Amino acid sequence: MNEEEAVGKNIAKLLDQGLVNINQNTRYRLQAARRNALDRLHPSEKIVHTGLGLSAHNGGHHWHFDLTKLFWLVLFLLAFIWATILGKSYFENDEIAVIDTKILSDDLPVDIYVDDNFDKWLNSTH
Repeated sequence: MNEEEAVGKNIAKLLDQGLVNINQNTRYRLQAARRNALDRLHPSEKIVHTGLGLSAHNGGHHWHFDLTKLFWLVLFLLAFIWATILGKSYFENDEIAVIDTKILSDDLPVDIYVDDNFDKWLNSTH
């Protein structure tokens, strides 16, 4: 038993000794107040020290289902996906514009004219 528990038991013992002098009406009100307090009591959450400088959270898993955090996570993921798609389409359009510019300026490398896929692409655009 640690010192805190010993002090608590000592206080409880002194309070129990004082119950002899309390009238019955006050006892009933104290019992009702205690029941009311215990009904509203939630299990306490505490940090458990696991050693090596690590701690663990003890007291339920309600923090897993925080809807606000879930909302921000989904919003962040949607923004990331949107930015990725936008960036990809921007770079594809930029690449097509570079190829078109090279075609119009006759600045294509010689390998392109030998490539069969380039010929198919040219024929499909007409």
